[in-house]
Amino acid sequence: MSEDAAVESVRYDILVPGSSLAMEGCFLGISTIVLIEAGGKRALFDCGHFTTRRLLLAALRERSLAPSDIDIVILSHAHFDHALNIDLFPDAQVYLSQEEWDYIQAPFPDDPATPPYIADILRKTSLVLIEGEVEILPGVTAFPTPGHSPGHMSLELVSSAGAVVLAADAVKTAREALSGIPDMEMDPKQRAAASLQEVLRRGRTIVPGHFPPLTRHDDGRITWSEIQVAQLLLR
Repeated sequence: MSEDAAVESVRYDILVPGSSLAMEGCFLGISTIVLIEAGGKRALFDCGHFTTRRLLLAALRERSLAPSDIDIVILSHAHFDHALNIDLFPDAQVYLSQEEWDYIQAPFPDDPATPPYIADILRKTSLVLIEGEVEILPGVTAFPTPGHSPGHMSLELVSSAGAVVLAADAVKTAREALSGIPDMEMDPKQRAAASLQEVLRRGRTIVPGHFPPLTRHDDGRITWSEIQVAQLLLR
């Protein structure tokens, strides 16, 4: 497919906006979930967990979609807040990096975010393991961004307005993008800072894992226009 055709075919839509909302001793784990349409297929980039389950299902219904309409789920990594709703998509192909798959067979004992049973859950899916940089759909390329987890990967989408990078937790927040200092690195090879810079190098628009979209300008400035909104209900 030509690049022009790929530009026309790739669409993305943020179904669940990520948030960095936290409380003393814990965080809510609201990760960004993105719908991608390319090459006649529908894919999700990450699928969240039980905290965002109803939000995800409602967002699909608002677009006249059901979980059965999703052909592919691409998991940036296997942390609970990005992967535990995978049971909603039993018929979808599930993409994960080989390095992440290898890691989750025996997660680090002090890893606070990788469920020890996630490998067993993913074994029940139509799992596709990938290595390196791979074009999953026309104009949709997965590339390694290890650091937050050993096998983390992000997506680059072809766009007429410049490349869009769905960063997931390679760039979680604007603070990370502005400071260049990654938070919660769980990679013994300490590759998170290099991965963060690779995301910033590639993306004109960057969709973080726990923050509204960022824009990288020609002069290096990083800006954003949306704010994080959380309606707190006390029951």
